[in-house]
Amino acid sequence: MVDSGGLWTPPEDELGEALQTAQVLIEEGRADEAGPYQQRVIELARERAEGHPNHYEAKHLMAATQYELAGSLNASGRHEEALAALHEAQLGYTELSDAGVLDATSFLADVRARRAMTQAHRGHGATAVLEMDGAVIAYGQLVGGVDGLKHQPDFARVLAMNALVLRRYGDPALAVASADAATQLFLQLADQINESPQSLSYARYLCTATAVSADVHAAEGRLDLALEADEIGLTTADTLADSDSATDMRTLVGALTRKGKHLGIVGRLMEGEACLRTAFDTDPETANRVTEELDRGLPLTLVTALENAEIKLGPFEQYHRLLALSEPAPGMTLATVSGRTDPESAAVRAAELAELIRPLLLQDVDTALTLGLEAHYLFAISSERESHRMRYETSTYVPIWAQLLLEISEAYYQAGRTDIALDLGGWCAEVATALIPFTDDDKVMKDLAGSCYRHHGDLLAATGDLTASQQAHEAAQQLQLGR
Repeated sequence: MVDSGGLWTPPEDELGEALQTAQVLIEEGRADEAGPYQQRVIELARERAEGHPNHYEAKHLMAATQYELAGSLNASGRHEEALAALHEAQLGYTELSDAGVLDATSFLADVRARRAMTQAHRGHGATAVLEMDGAVIAYGQLVGGVDGLKHQPDFARVLAMNALVLRRYGDPALAVASADAATQLFLQLADQINESPQSLSYARYLCTATAVSADVHAAEGRLDLALEADEIGLTTADTLADSDSATDMRTLVGALTRKGKHLGIVGRLMEGEACLRTAFDTDPETANRVTEELDRGLPLTLVTALENAEIKLGPFEQYHRLLALSEPAPGMTLATVSGRTDPESAAVRAAELAELIRPLLLQDVDTALTLGLEAHYLFAISSERESHRMRYETSTYVPIWAQLLLEISEAYYQAGRTDIALDLGGWCAEVATALIPFTDDDKVMKDLAGSCYRHHGDLLAATGDLTASQQAHEAAQQLQLGR
């Protein structure tokens, strides 16, 4: 959401009119129409900032509007452009923070959260999970600070977004924990949120949270909790539908479909059929999409994947240590991957998970990919937090990470899931770069790094990015030649 506090106040001229129009369209659920107005705001603010390096108000407005523009571009399916806008927003907020004129912590967390959603739209789910993890952690620290109360509504919003990403690309057990926490916080803050100018936006995120809660609780057989979430979501969506927004109407149809399915499972057939009939009569395309989503089910949880691994591979020594990851680390709430353990232990647990992947790929691909993603997330979090192991034992842990990424990226590609294969291939090439200092004296390291670059290049070629593919293959060749 465009922040209206801080350094700037909306001017009463063309810039102000364009800004106001964009905000109204967003609140009405018509973000895809707001882009041209946001572009105009950015142009006018840039003109005012030109030649005035200390015109921080204009720079703040540009950063905030770039952030909002990314949302509009996402709504129009223009995800690459959205990432570029978010990059500009991040640069702007960082400049303001470095100048000491703005505490940009919450704004940068919002950029990460929106970037996560953008990556999820592109199918780059591994990156989405990690970006959202960082956003949740940042807001968790903010709500524990001196101004914690004012950040609570946006903490709930980010938790809802986190739940949506985890439902698709992470552990459903983490997703439902995040969704339930978001729902409870939204309900606790109802009076405060209802008085907010962004009340409709918060209501939409509440619907997101309740949908994830209902899906996961129902899949795990907790139908009472699923129906409770359904009721909250349906009541909220029904109110939102008065906005005449097509997006809000689709949210209502989705809520009706979910509740109808869940009522049928518990034997309340007439009520369930009434919900489904209304949903399909109103918007059959959305009702069918939600039905297909429910029929596909959820990814494996970490616990189920470990149980499957023990069945397929036989008992393994690290089983109970890895199972402990399903419980929150001391002082943490288990709604993010980083809540599983501390950064130092994360690298060790990731390496233990990685040992299971190659044999599992021969017997149970779904289980192998579930555990492979979890290992990747733990390696990435340990690296981002600059743990001692990832910084000073690079030659031990980074090769394991690189080999893991090679194996699961290729497996996703063979399974026809090219988007996430390419996402992981990008990580593979990035991790390979950390191996380069060791390649002069270690042929195994050199071959592994070269394989990572070539794999990424092959995936880029398969998706049509021939220029980037050539660059990746040239990097592999230069590494092999020792240049």
